[in-house]
Amino acid sequence: MDFPYTSESQPRYTMTWLGLHTVFALLAACVMALLAGAVDSLSTTRMSAGLLLKSNASMVSDATSYCFVVTLLTLMSLMLVEIKFRKPINYLQYALVACALGLFFLLLLSLSEPFKFCWAYIMVCVMTISLLGWFVRGLMSNTRAVVMISAILAVEYAAVLLLLYMGNLALLVGSLILFVVLALAMYFTLKLKMVSNELTMK
Repeated sequence: MDFPYTSESQPRYTMTWLGLHTVFALLAACVMALLAGAVDSLSTTRMSAGLLLKSNASMVSDATSYCFVVTLLTLMSLMLVEIKFRKPINYLQYALVACALGLFFLLLLSLSEPFKFCWAYIMVCVMTISLLGWFVRGLMSNTRAVVMISAILAVEYAAVLLLLYMGNLALLVGSLILFVVLALAMYFTLKLKMVSNELTMK
């Protein structure tokens, strides 16, 4: 007996899906970068009011400049994790992940007032990675997916902290890090294969 063709039999992870999600990730990263810019302006106001040390305000300002890259890399990584483990994530959930990444900088500013910047940064990293690790576990029910996303976030935030303390060498080190990131992106995209008109990672 022939069954009618339903939308459930259509492939989900197509090139169109990848293109739409990439555009969404770019837009979300742009929005979060604008919000990070607002946090930068707020840090100047807090410093003028005597609530934030000038050194901490400078570090927060420098940190916000990395918001776009961190958000984009994290969302793109989440897309690859979704393809690998075949666990659908909707746009609202991607947006919530982006919001958590943007909130990182507001929390960083808030905690930089009573604490030294380094300690504030570590605390916010732990909070953000824990929150997103818990969220990904709820979405995918897969420990490997949680470990992958948590490790990616830990490396990203460690790299940002390193760049913040590098001073004049930040441009050189940042360029080298971007080169490594590009190489890794190329490597993982080589693992993307089309099988029955659907993307898989092999």
